[in-house]
Amino acid sequence: MVLLRHISIALTAAVAALGSALFIALNYFYKRRIWSPQADYCTIKEEEEERGKRQVLVLGLDGAGKSSMLQGLTPGEPSAKRGGCRPTRGFNFMSLNAPACQLDFLEIGGREDLRRYWSDYLRRTHVLVYVVDSSDRSRLPLAKDELHRLLRVEPQLPVVVLGNKQDKPNAVSVAELHEALSLGSVTEDRKLFLLAAQLGSDGALRNACWGLDTFQDLLLQLV
Repeated sequence: MVLLRHISIALTAAVAALGSALFIALNYFYKRRIWSPQADYCTIKEEEEERGKRQVLVLGLDGAGKSSMLQGLTPGEPSAKRGGCRPTRGFNFMSLNAPACQLDFLEIGGREDLRRYWSDYLRRTHVLVYVVDSSDRSRLPLAKDELHRLLRVEPQLPVVVLGNKQDKPNAVSVAELHEALSLGSVTEDRKLFLLAAQLGSDGALRNACWGLDTFQDLLLQLV
């Protein structure tokens, strides 16, 4: 019985070692087929890392309107229609040619399983645009927590908070949004702006106090 037990233990160890070796080998040969946000991002960086380009990272909870906001930057495009966006499941990438430089917008989906990757991209970006659904009052505390988690990672990164969907009847005001997101606790040495936003009937990003050009000018100043 003792001999059989030793043989069984030896066989188990051999099988475990063989399984580990196969796993390492498969992972080595097929790792390029495994999707991950980091892998996709590295591909984007290799293609887009040129002089005169500045990256704007667009984050926010799922349903905040990030993709619609990006489409609103180019209202002349056929795809820029109200209600025409599906939730981003991974990445969304768009470039905008400005007089001074090219702005590359990288949006990462806001689902819970994707939010853990957000902070990995902060050190590689020039400006953070954080989109909040002003009409989703129940999730404003979660939006606040996620925003302040990002702020702690990169204390000097300029941030533009967009209070989106201001045209909804139950949307909070800018003053209420400022309070709900605890923006008053942000240190004065950080460049942080809070803007109210909505999409016009033509699909363009707009607000009564500022237009699309104002938003672009602000981003260009921050980068």
